[in-house]
Amino acid sequence: MGAASARRLLMIEQGGRGGVTDYTDELTRALAAEGWAITLATAADHTYPPVAGVEVVPIFRYLRDESAIGGALRRRGLGKLVNGLFFLAALPRLMRLARRAEIVHSQGWEIPQIGLLAVLCLRLTGTPIVQTAHGTFERAESFLRTRRVVRRLTGRLLARMIVHTEADRLRVREWVGERSVVIPHGEYGGLASKGAGAEREAARAALGVAAEASATLMYGQLRTDKGLEDLIAAVEQVPETHLLIGGKDAGALAAVRERLQNPALSPRVTLREGFLDMRETAELFAAADTVALPYRAASQSGVLLLAYGFARPVIIYPAGGMVEAVIDGETGWICSASEVAALARALADSARAGHEECLRRGQRGRELASERFSWPAIAARTGELYREVLGDA
Repeated sequence: MGAASARRLLMIEQGGRGGVTDYTDELTRALAAEGWAITLATAADHTYPPVAGVEVVPIFRYLRDESAIGGALRRRGLGKLVNGLFFLAALPRLMRLARRAEIVHSQGWEIPQIGLLAVLCLRLTGTPIVQTAHGTFERAESFLRTRRVVRRLTGRLLARMIVHTEADRLRVREWVGERSVVIPHGEYGGLASKGAGAEREAARAALGVAAEASATLMYGQLRTDKGLEDLIAAVEQVPETHLLIGGKDAGALAAVRERLQNPALSPRVTLREGFLDMRETAELFAAADTVALPYRAASQSGVLLLAYGFARPVIIYPAGGMVEAVIDGETGWICSASEVAALARALADSARAGHEECLRRGQRGRELASERFSWPAIAARTGELYREVLGDA
């Protein structure tokens, strides 16, 4: 696609930081290399670097929890309300951007109910909408019926929905019928390389991990559905394992803080809480032998692919689409069941396997990611989907 024939794409990613931002950064780079002219609508305090062919337009304002005002509002239960109002205020500008584009691609919405309103507004512009569902399962039991209705209504307004695994495609069929398509999550070798230079011995010394310990890492947004409670219970049963935890709390840490202070466990736990830059992230991965992802419900995981990028094997529950990206015995360990006893056995197995075997499986994971999940291939398939929607196929 030459410059003269470049098609105009509006990409929408609200948050401006974190896992979906990393995904969107890689995808827009690869799409721009394919010749798409991209406008990226995102947060005012985003972390996107400049990329040729991508115009970043900061339209979503936030009061973040780490700010004094944002923290105070959150403690009073007003944080989501204020940020929701900021989001609504951005919709007129978002519609103007959509009118300039030939196709819109949303990376999902932080509050699905308000996201439905955004999709309705975008539909009024006449520009077709593609949306990526990064998570297709329900993370909370409250207002479950309402959220399902919102998902179905949103699905009816989309031209296509992208999901990352076959398990996701089957799950979203009730929302979008046959208008979903599987395009895998891309690899994160390039992202991991930004933290290059972290060495195992120095990282372990800095993080308080004994040289002979088997270290496992839980990393990312620490939500209650990610299995931190199960992981702590399993580590308690495997005394040779040191637990590394890194990321911003989204409820999981609050639920386990007392257990982490147990004198029998606390010497074997290192916590790095908050939004971590790539240097801090690389230090955690360098110190780890494995990355634990005991999610009871899951789509695909950016953390899993980041682990492969750092050449670290993973330990997962046999849940959702996660098993589609792991070769048991080659790129990690798949637990026999989604339960603490099975997770403890996998941790013990990885400790007995030793550092060299973990390195072998981690390297195989890096190779697998490069083979199956390259960004040029993903961008090419995404571009094909856009052209199908636009009638250019």
